[in-house]
Amino acid sequence: MCICTVKGMEEDDFSLCVLDNARKAARAVSRHYDRLARTVGMTAGQFSVLVVIRQAREETTGQLADRLSMERTTLVRNVALLERKGLVTSNPAHKGRGKTYLLTPRGSELFDQALPLWRQAQRDVETLLGKENFTKALGALKQLSEL
Repeated sequence: MCICTVKGMEEDDFSLCVLDNARKAARAVSRHYDRLARTVGMTAGQFSVLVVIRQAREETTGQLADRLSMERTTLVRNVALLERKGLVTSNPAHKGRGKTYLLTPRGSELFDQALPLWRQAQRDVETLLGKENFTKALGALKQLSEL
């Protein structure tokens, strides 16, 4: 525990910093999901993009970025990589200048291979936290995402 004092200020316990702890947890969880996703040749982030594209119906790049809470340019880079791998195709949006995306048959096949690994990662986190804390943690994370 690091309790720091600054002249004229109350003591601050930086071990209770939500930002620092959220980042540490996010990195640890990402590493775990990545380890599993890499067994089928992708990252956890790429899997998340495949999930959203698979669920989306005619959603544009901007709409997908919003659903992923991701910068649009970051999504574009990720999708370009998935397109180069032959996992995703892009098409002009029906309205406006945007694009929409679909999984290719190869992308759908890879998604199907990765899905049991995602389920395993979910079980691993639930086992670590216990069912009740797992459910509470998800609720808290969803609340925090609304900041």
